[in-house]
Amino acid sequence: MGDYHEFTDQYKVPVIAKLLHALPHYNITFHKINSTFRPNDEIYLESLGILGSVPAALLIVSLLGLLFYLMTRCCDRKPRPAHSITSLKVALSIVTVMCCAAIGLGLYGNDDLHNGLLEVLTAGRKVDNLVTTIRNQTHILENTLTNRIRPQLVELADIFDQPVSNQTALSKLFVSLNIVQGNVTLATNAASDIRRPLMGISMTHFLTRGDQWELIRWPGTVATLALLLVLCAVLLVGVARHSRCALILFSVCGLLAVTGSWLMSGLYLSSSVAVGDLCISPADFLVSTAPRDLPTNVLLHYTQCEPGHTNPFTQRLRESQNSLNNARSAMATVMKISLVLFKSSGLQPKLGAVNADLNSSERLLTQLTALVDCKAVHHNFLAAARGLCEGGLLGLVLMLIASFIAAILLTIMVWVDSHTWIYIRKRNDYAQVDEPSYISHPAPQNHQQMMNAARTLPRNHNGYVLEDPFVTRPARFPPPFSRSLFLCSFSSRFLCSCAISDIPGTSVRR
Repeated sequence: MGDYHEFTDQYKVPVIAKLLHALPHYNITFHKINSTFRPNDEIYLESLGILGSVPAALLIVSLLGLLFYLMTRCCDRKPRPAHSITSLKVALSIVTVMCCAAIGLGLYGNDDLHNGLLEVLTAGRKVDNLVTTIRNQTHILENTLTNRIRPQLVELADIFDQPVSNQTALSKLFVSLNIVQGNVTLATNAASDIRRPLMGISMTHFLTRGDQWELIRWPGTVATLALLLVLCAVLLVGVARHSRCALILFSVCGLLAVTGSWLMSGLYLSSSVAVGDLCISPADFLVSTAPRDLPTNVLLHYTQCEPGHTNPFTQRLRESQNSLNNARSAMATVMKISLVLFKSSGLQPKLGAVNADLNSSERLLTQLTALVDCKAVHHNFLAAARGLCEGGLLGLVLMLIASFIAAILLTIMVWVDSHTWIYIRKRNDYAQVDEPSYISHPAPQNHQQMMNAARTLPRNHNGYVLEDPFVTRPARFPPPFSRSLFLCSFSSRFLCSCAISDIPGTSVRR
């Protein structure tokens, strides 16, 4: 049976469950309703839906705010100075790292919830196996008493119908045989009374559904949170690489992430409140969902297992045990008298078979007495309740907090990201705002004078300018000083001066 907690170890309601249970439950007409966990009550489910709609309302507000922002900033084409874009990048990076931390908190909570649900399923499977074992033991006991001992007693009665000289001994023999038959009937009825309330208890379907659901929920949640981490990584790469495409991609996918995060916040909020209501009194919920054939006192005895409370099956087990003891005593008298009165060769094996079946039934009753003890069931009940209401509920609340924080941060990230990529069109759009002009205003006049001077330069008969005796250039090419002026717009004043000073007859105004 293992080491179980003492009888004094009882379930205590966690503080988180009390706080969640204290949240007001309102129906659609905003009337406060009873907060007892009732999953089959439409009004109770309606109140959970209203609680879950609060994050949905926040989602609508955030989307409307983003819409108004884009409507006011979509036509802004003014270049921004470099330091303003840098500030946006730094802010975006900080918020993204915070969002990654919130997603990590969600992964931690998901793992806690997974472990808590596994404890519930494991404990439920142990209880289901225990109940199945009790049913099987009582069925075997009934089968032994009904289908094996009774037919053998009938055969013995047929043998005892033969005429004998000692009628007094024969009469005593039949009295003892009737005592055996009556006690066998009492033991059979007691075993049937133990098995009957347990016939409607079967958690196999629930446990199978729970395993399938958790097999989908846990990896699905991990994959969803991993996708959010990838999306945050895309944003960080876009900020680091100054990639407008990456920032636009995050703006599109970020809207989906914001929507999903707010919706998951609503789902986690409703689920947390429902589990908190359940954890206030899980035993009462089991009583309300128990089969009709299972008495309430039986279920409360196994979920509480308090000292001083009598096991509801103890009386029937004691009656069955006393009946088998009486049957064995009466059977000893039957054997003693019958072996003296009847000399049949088949009598001895039949008497031995009846005694063997009575001994087997007594061993089954001893095992059954240990199985119906409340310690094993109470231990598994505590393991399931604590797994769900302590570890599981804590993980669910952490996932709620993480999704709520992630939804807020993702909303901020989408806003800042949209504010950033709008002003990133070319790499040097914002860099030119603070650059001083390196060409003075009279430059167009000097340029015109240089062009006029270029027309008066001597040329040969082939159309080449006689500027350098070793280098000749076609007249259709731009003069060297025009290319130098073009370089001035991308270089410093010193480089510009050096470039133009190389041209004969030209100078730069300082």
